Amino acid sequence: MDLFSEATLSAYFPGLVDVCVNDDGELVYAIINKDEELIFTQEYATETEIFSIPEKRHFPFMLPRASKVEAFFNYDDYYLYDDLISYLKQFSALDDEQWSIIAHYIFLTYLHDHPGIDYCPYILFNAVPERGKSRTGKSMIYVSFRGIHLIELREATIFRYCQNLHGTLFFDLMDITKKAAKGNCEDILLGRYEKGSTCNRVLRPDQGPFNDMDYFETYGPTLIASNEALDKILETRCLPINMPNIPGNYENPRPEYGLELKERLTAWRAKHLLKTFVTIKNIEGITGRLWDITKPLFLINSLLPVNHQILEDSLRAIAGERDQSRKETLEGRLVAIIKEITEENGLDGFLEWTIKISEITTKFNQGRPEDRQVSPQWMGKRLKSMSLKSRIVRGYAEIKITAKEYKTLLTQYGYIDRELPQPTNSLPEKDEEYQSDLRVVESGRECEQYRPDFNCPEEREFYDETLRRLKLEEELPENEIQALALKELEEWRKLDDAPF
Repeated sequence: MDLFSEATLSAYFPGLVDVCVNDDGELVYAIINKDEELIFTQEYATETEIFSIPEKRHFPFMLPRASKVEAFFNYDDYYLYDDLISYLKQFSALDDEQWSIIAHYIFLTYLHDHPGIDYCPYILFNAVPERGKSRTGKSMIYVSFRGIHLIELREATIFRYCQNLHGTLFFDLMDITKKAAKGNCEDILLGRYEKGSTCNRVLRPDQGPFNDMDYFETYGPTLIASNEALDKILETRCLPINMPNIPGNYENPRPEYGLELKERLTAWRAKHLLKTFVTIKNIEGITGRLWDITKPLFLINSLLPVNHQILEDSLRAIAGERDQSRKETLEGRLVAIIKEITEENGLDGFLEWTIKISEITTKFNQGRPEDRQVSPQWMGKRLKSMSLKSRIVRGYAEIKITAKEYKTLLTQYGYIDRELPQPTNSLPEKDEEYQSDLRVVESGRECEQYRPDFNCPEEREFYDETLRRLKLEEELPENEIQALALKELEEWRKLDDAPF
């Protein structure tokens, strides 16, 4: 049997830049080969199969002209970024920081499948009606890589667009969260931002295990316009663009307005599809998932003759907004209480410390109606869900926090607004009661008293109590009493060194 007897219809494979239209109106593959040469052909053969192009009706977007792409490929397009910004400003009003995010994102759609990129965030337009969400989204989609404008969520349609075209999808809906739940598309939206994500569906239950299920690729660039707030998990995958209330007479975007830019961007894709990105260092103030999903924008920036500072500033602003939003969550309130208790007791100078769950519960319940107050058991479960370890000591439940965990919590929930003191083993001077205890120990300071380093408040309390006891029990010089107290502290540490 001839292996190449039939060609496979395909609009996407490695090395494909895009499908274009030649001067005769025929569809051709634009392919970048290993020598980084751009070639056009109506069929493409590998060692095992031949690919041919589907009919034009299967492409729900304008296709770039092959001759234009070839021409733009052969010269340096220094003004592409600036011309893209000028094009976008015809259709809506945003500030410079927002335009920077949008422009970089459009470039990202053309390299979202690059081996060096693992994530592609969503652009979210969330505002009340008549703020220009749809107009801005359409102006983007008409110049993005294989942009498709959708006003409904149909599972089968989305799967086909994802798998067959690997393009950019613009979901333009009043309430996308509600529509996704109704259309069985929640998993598609949640996973589409990450390369390699798939969704499974049981399509042939009569065929038994394994043969009954199909897996669909879902990764790709995504724009969302919604009048209603998104599910909080979906929102973490988004870069929000807040539409300002600036009425004006703006042009209505049309696919043909963006065709030449699309051809220039396609040529730009051909130039960089096989390139290797430079190493990008973490940007201060952008952490966690926000860094994961915005790092590709900085990789794109490294390929453009554009200063990165405006992009950094705009994404730091988004990080600040997210920090404020996290503070308003239940977990954010609990972190605020932990911070309050820690600072009240001067615990943040230690390497680790404990806080009673009942103390956190009491502060949390302050000012709440009786029927809204929570129990320590409920509080313990919530703290456990935040990855805080708990234990029972003398009948009391408490959480144990290390300095590293504490700093991580404050960073995640936006509570670090000053330089945290570096964790040390020495203790700060605090209240009068502590000063009184300290004087007992320091009575022999003129003899160059040695005071050990402490890892936690419990060690300090044990050492001070041991000193007081030994002073009453033993008639020894101060330095010998200190040595005995230190020895007992070391023995106590060994006994207490069991797993937490």
